[in-house]
Amino acid sequence: MEALQLEPRSYSKEEYFALLEKSAHKLEYLNGAIRMMSGGSIAHNRIIGNVFGTLWSQRGGCEVNNSENAVAIDHLNTYFFPDLTANYHKTEFKEGGIARITNPQLIVEVLSESTAEYDRSDKFAAYRQLESFKEYILIDSRRMRVDTFYRETNQYWHIGSYFEPDHEVHVRTLDLKLPLAVIYDNIVFPE
Repeated sequence: MEALQLEPRSYSKEEYFALLEKSAHKLEYLNGAIRMMSGGSIAHNRIIGNVFGTLWSQRGGCEVNNSENAVAIDHLNTYFFPDLTANYHKTEFKEGGIARITNPQLIVEVLSESTAEYDRSDKFAAYRQLESFKEYILIDSRRMRVDTFYRETNQYWHIGSYFEPDHEVHVRTLDLKLPLAVIYDNIVFPE
C-alpha cells in the first residue's frame, strides 16, 4: 500500500473510513480533519511492548488493547489510536468502518518529539470528555519520565511523576505496579 495524499479540507466520517481502509498508515479523525500518524521509533515500540506485556501478564479480569483499535469520542466526532487502552470491565466496541472502543478506562500514550505536546493537551482534553476515562499515563520515549493522571472526580485529578529507575508507577485502574525498570527495559536514551 502506498501513502495517502490528503487534501486540506473537511472529510465526512464515511470518507475517513474509506481512506483508513486503503491506508498503510493509521489516520486519526478530528471532526472532519484527518491527521496521519507517523511510525514509531525503536524506543517507542519497545516501550509499548514492555508495557503491553506487563499489563497483559498481570491483567487478571481486565482487558488490554493495543493501538489497532480506535477510541471513539462520538459527541466530538473524533477517533484516536492511543498506544494502549485497558478496562477493568468489558470493553465496549462500536462497529462500522473500524472497531472503535467507546469506554476506555485507562489510556497510555508513549510520547515522542512530534507527539508530546499534542498528547498532553488536545488529546487529553478530548479523552476527558469520555465518562469512562479514569486514568492517563504518558511515557516519554526520549528520557526516563512517566506522568500519570487519575480522575478522582470530574474536577479533581491525582497527578504523579516518576523519573528514577527504582520508581514504580501505580496503575490505579488495574491496581498494579509498573516499574520504570520494566517500562524502559532495553531502551537506550540519546546523549
